[in-house]
Amino acid sequence: MDPAPPSRRRSAEELADYLVEIGAALAGCGCPSYRVEEAIQVVAAAEHRRAQAFVLPTGLFLRVHGDAGDSAAVGDPGDPARVELDAQRMVRVHAWSLDLADLVAVDEIFNDVAERRMSIEDARAAIRALPTRPPTYPASLVWLANSLVSGAAAVFFGGTRVDVVVALAVGALLGLALAWLGRAPSRQLLLEFSAGVLAAAGASAALLVRPDAHPEIVVLAATITFFPGMTFTTGLAELAQKNLVSGGARLMEAFMTLLHLVLGVALVIGVRQMAQVVVPTVTTPPPGLPLVWQGAALVVSAVGFGVVLSVPRRYLWSAIVSGAAAYLVTALAAHRLPAHLGAFLGAFVVCMLANVLARVTHRPAQLFQLPGMLLLVPGSFGFVALGAFLRGDLVGGATRGFAMVLVGGALVVGVLLANALLPPRKVL
Repeated sequence: MDPAPPSRRRSAEELADYLVEIGAALAGCGCPSYRVEEAIQVVAAAEHRRAQAFVLPTGLFLRVHGDAGDSAAVGDPGDPARVELDAQRMVRVHAWSLDLADLVAVDEIFNDVAERRMSIEDARAAIRALPTRPPTYPASLVWLANSLVSGAAAVFFGGTRVDVVVALAVGALLGLALAWLGRAPSRQLLLEFSAGVLAAAGASAALLVRPDAHPEIVVLAATITFFPGMTFTTGLAELAQKNLVSGGARLMEAFMTLLHLVLGVALVIGVRQMAQVVVPTVTTPPPGLPLVWQGAALVVSAVGFGVVLSVPRRYLWSAIVSGAAAYLVTALAAHRLPAHLGAFLGAFVVCMLANVLARVTHRPAQLFQLPGMLLLVPGSFGFVALGAFLRGDLVGGATRGFAMVLVGGALVVGVLLANALLPPRKVL
């Protein structure tokens, strides 16, 4: 592609069209609102213009200032002395997910534009072509990764070998059923509720065959990829960055996701009680599995989350490194520090490591940060807290809910401190 002439200054209208598309693409692949706003301002500044952006999870408002500010244009269109108007844009973001392959692709596009290796017209065409690209990993591999992550999560939750096998089996069946549900837009709104129903039903059925299984661990592990822990933590981070509307919206999204999951589980329990089906339960807490199982679960979960997050294949190793850093720090801190301090240290180390890798590879820091953060986010706390509230255990629910907020806040502070001490060279 021919580079754009270096001496040509792009018009406010031309730049606005480009910025609104790249901002929508970043928001669609899960980039926090404050990072999207900062990226837009940085790109506009590189073009010697000033831009203002207001980003929400569901939309983007943008203004690129012309030569005249808010005043009217002066002169005829062909007059070289004519003053340029501001350019304003608005776009709706209909769907968003954590897709690190798209994030890397968008990062490469606006790097090429900034360095005049690509014209804005070519960049906009490349951004519009992103949804038509083949997926980073085939659907069958994503399904396998989700299933294996469920089995690994049972290890982290202190389950037995039976719990690991049952969680893996229930997670696999859950993935097949939800793949069918996700094909129709009307059914996609029921994904979390259906996940809760299917996980609870699968755990109950497994207990009839293996009474020594622990249903709470199975349900938590089988639905681990649905927990909105990252959404909750991102919402707190946006509030800390004074993005109050976006942060509040993400917190409400996280709450509704947890509520749908818990209501699905509660429905199965209610039906079971009405039908007077007695399911054997184990009252003694599980002893947990040896260290070798923990190590295997760490590798499996890190690679699995890397596949689920669409980490590019050439960077899949970084998911293991990031996950190992998160696990080792929290495991060492667990015996000496409260959970929220362990989460703070884990987030600090993961973010510092991610910023170092971002500087070395010239890629977005989120590429290296998110796989490790997923092992730290407090989604299971919220799930257990809402379940306690539904059972009428107000004290237990409030305790676990407060623990979720405390851990989430500790993660945010750890990330903020790491970014202050060692900021990445790139805005993403």
